[in-house]
Amino acid sequence: MTDRRVMVVEDELPAREILRAFPWETYSCVLAAEAGHGEEALALIGEVKPDIIITDVMMPVLDGLSLVRALKRDYPSIRIILLTCYGDYPYVREALQLGVVDYMLKGIYREEELGRALLKADSQMEKDAQLARQLAVIRNDSTSRELRIEIEQAMALVDKRLNEDFSAVEIAESVGLSPKYFGILFKKQTGELFQDYVKRVRMEQAAHLLKHTGLKVYEVADQVGYPNYRYFTEVFNKHFGKTPKEMKGIGHVEA
Repeated sequence: MTDRRVMVVEDELPAREILRAFPWETYSCVLAAEAGHGEEALALIGEVKPDIIITDVMMPVLDGLSLVRALKRDYPSIRIILLTCYGDYPYVREALQLGVVDYMLKGIYREEELGRALLKADSQMEKDAQLARQLAVIRNDSTSRELRIEIEQAMALVDKRLNEDFSAVEIAESVGLSPKYFGILFKKQTGELFQDYVKRVRMEQAAHLLKHTGLKVYEVADQVGYPNYRYFTEVFNKHFGKTPKEMKGIGHVEA
């Protein structure tokens, strides 16, 4: 972590004093500002430019949950850690659904808990920054040879694992790309969505096997990753406009 700017939003002075004493530098953070309620925090954001906001749930003027909603709407890159009391869980549940990093119980949380939350927030920001850099490469149309090779490696993996059940996430991780970036890059490089490409390759291989081997339909289905014979027949018919039996060119196929 490097120089993450933290804003504390808390109306109770003792709680703020505890956070002032926190060893921020240990986690490569700096306490950049404090606010007594959500409205004050929103007024300071433009000047302070915090990376992370630690906010109480129950506050006057503008409470923590309302602040979370406003931040997610207007400043989605800011990471939020919640301070709560025992009776606040219904609010915490909604805050978690809105995407806060973590929450801690006021007065009893340990330094290690806040440290873990800060590390988690930093990790999320690093992933966002990495994705932004990757997307910038695509937008600038300067995809490197290395990235093209990674897509070619992914296509080779599809061919190798054609009879297996695999996901885009597995293939992306195998070639060292994030799933979201892999999907975007694959579409740009091939003109097809990854799942459409996989289906097309499987159907083309199935058609080849049906026409040029003596394999039965269910054997062909299994070899191209469709252990369910009926589902394979349905997909094949939709793709080619004819059944596997018609493609094979005989009147009866024992399945």
